[in-house]
Amino acid sequence: MSRTSRHIVIVGGGTAGSVLAARLSEAPGLSVTLLEAGPSDDIYDSSVLDPARAPDAWMGVAPIAITPMADPSGEIPMFQGRLLGGTSAVNGLATLRGLPEDYDAWAAAGLEGWGWNDVADTFIAAERDFDFGTSPIHGKSGPLPVRRWRRDEMSRAQLAFYDGMAETNMPTVADINDPSQLPGVGVFPVTIDTNGQRVTTSLAYLTPAVRARDNLEIRTEAEVSKLHVDGGRVTGVTLKSGDEIEADDVVVSAGAFWSPTLLMRSGIGPAGHLADHGITAHADLPVGETLSDHLGPGIRYGHDGPRGGSAGPAQVLLLGASNGRDVDYHAFPIGPAMTDGPTEFIMAVFLLRSSGQGSVRLGETADADPIVTAPPLVDDGIERLRHGFARLAAWEKSSPAKALGCAQLDPLDLQAPDAVSAALARFTVSYGHMTGTCPMGTVLDADCRVLGIDGLRVADASVMPTIPSGNTYLGCVMVAERVARKMIAELGHPA
Repeated sequence: MSRTSRHIVIVGGGTAGSVLAARLSEAPGLSVTLLEAGPSDDIYDSSVLDPARAPDAWMGVAPIAITPMADPSGEIPMFQGRLLGGTSAVNGLATLRGLPEDYDAWAAAGLEGWGWNDVADTFIAAERDFDFGTSPIHGKSGPLPVRRWRRDEMSRAQLAFYDGMAETNMPTVADINDPSQLPGVGVFPVTIDTNGQRVTTSLAYLTPAVRARDNLEIRTEAEVSKLHVDGGRVTGVTLKSGDEIEADDVVVSAGAFWSPTLLMRSGIGPAGHLADHGITAHADLPVGETLSDHLGPGIRYGHDGPRGGSAGPAQVLLLGASNGRDVDYHAFPIGPAMTDGPTEFIMAVFLLRSSGQGSVRLGETADADPIVTAPPLVDDGIERLRHGFARLAAWEKSSPAKALGCAQLDPLDLQAPDAVSAALARFTVSYGHMTGTCPMGTVLDADCRVLGIDGLRVADASVMPTIPSGNTYLGCVMVAERVARKMIAELGHPA
């Protein structure tokens, strides 16, 4: 790689890091080194590329990092992809934006440039929507191919859910990324190609032509152990191998668990917590203190006969509004998987808006896996989830659900006053939307620069000051696109 006027190191080649590397290397005056802790995307096989095998990726067929979260109901398995493409290689492929009011709240909190009218064009520019590309709220020429599952691709449980919800008078929604059509039941948009295979951000953004650029170096199996900070400025990184890399600027894009962990190991975080680990604080900041996620109960169901279909686990979705107007929970079947008995699936109901917060802390030693505590589901959230349970109770009585033989495997009266609490005690599920551990406003400024440390930024889900009301995958792409744009403009190296 030819080193030109300014060298940028990106830590993490996942959902956001792949986007950053592609966009920053468009500027000929910059040289970019992308460091990914896991393997390259040349290991992708059917466990990654076949959407129907996404649950296999969650169970460890594809390289992931499982981080258990302490919770009164037991440990909640969490996952982050640790390979080029990151979590975009192991998630459910759901490509939602959240709601306009989510981003307007960021702007109202003083984060200029992050309101819905500021970010909408970035969402549009990122997608190549095969279904709605001619719509003014969608794109038709972006890197990410987006379409919705067809009925002939859906599993029998998903079809029964969609048709049953429609029978219970839930409105059907053609485009669940159009807020004007919500609430209702609709079909997930997903990032798959014309052959029905998963497209990760590394495949979409780091094309062969991009990887051939003289000013871009991609290193995999290159885990960063520490950032170098000297005189209030980042100067480079050290890998676990011992290699040191100098940098003019560093962007940390290692995800909601590993970005705060790296910052804290490098002396950026709560001073008292760092002192407990013998680390001198370069910047006393509330890193890792405000973890958010979408959590909710999972209910085991089974149905007669085979699974059917070829689609991934995220197919049809109820976007529910407990007050009849504002979407505040998601409900949908996950799976199913074939077993010796009935075909099993999980009906998950995820709360989208909760004031509960968890945390990410260094482990017993600074280089151990982090200690993660789950955000609690506060009382008002449980009340809102009861609305979702009432919808499920109505669905169970619908003719499509009955025709398929859908029935709970651990029977629970969904309309009992304690039904939500009982379901949470049995099985609490994470949507995999961990955010907010290095948020703008307290750890970062509105340009995602770490407060008090020159040359250092964070760009991934951890920067989100509040969690969006939807899947966070596309939000990470949006953050990376905007941070890259800001850096190129600030550094004076136009693409």
